[in-house]
Amino acid sequence: MKLSLHKLKLRLGSIFQVSDNNLYSFMNIFKLFIISVLIVGIFFRFINIDKKVFWGDETSTLVRIFGYTFQEMRQNFLTNYQLNVADLQKYQRLRSDKGTLEVIKGLAVEEPQLPPAYFILLRSWVQLFSSSIISARSFSAVISLLALPAIYWLCRELFPSSNTAWMALGLLAISPFQVLYAQEARPQSLWTVTILLSSAALLKSLRQGTKLNWLFIQLL
Repeated sequence: MKLSLHKLKLRLGSIFQVSDNNLYSFMNIFKLFIISVLIVGIFFRFINIDKKVFWGDETSTLVRIFGYTFQEMRQNFLTNYQLNVADLQKYQRLRSDKGTLEVIKGLAVEEPQLPPAYFILLRSWVQLFSSSIISARSFSAVISLLALPAIYWLCRELFPSSNTAWMALGLLAISPFQVLYAQEARPQSLWTVTILLSSAALLKSLRQGTKLNWLFIQLL
């Protein structure tokens, strides 16, 4: 009888060992799949980034980062009935007399609902590279990549298993909305990153309660 019980334990142990190995192999395949999805998501954030129409809101972004206001444009258009391409393009170029202070003032007066951080950062970006469509949009694409580790961190704060974080990572990488916002010269990508980071930092602060974590939230 004791011998039979011993054989049964050995058999059950071998079964569970095989199951654990199968589960381990499955998780490896799952993570490789998510990594492949990440690569695809990153690829779609940059491919043909200059092919879409540069629409009105993106144009207003460039007007803002170069320190102009809509009131200035309206006054020029009302007094000058013969506008050419050069007249319009001057609002899409950097000028030495239009600095960061003009960017903040223009937003405060005409679009106070928009935080200035994105426009100040984008201004520095185009100063470093160029004011082309690719340059303006690529800033949003680069910022959108920060949302990937941010969503992973948030899920790790919310759920005990890392599998949920991996799944969320893959879903965000190929989300049509996130890919669309990543290719627009608008602040939505930065908002996404800020919301994810501040949410994760808040959860961590509530759990640990360190001053450094609370300071990080204040900075966000």
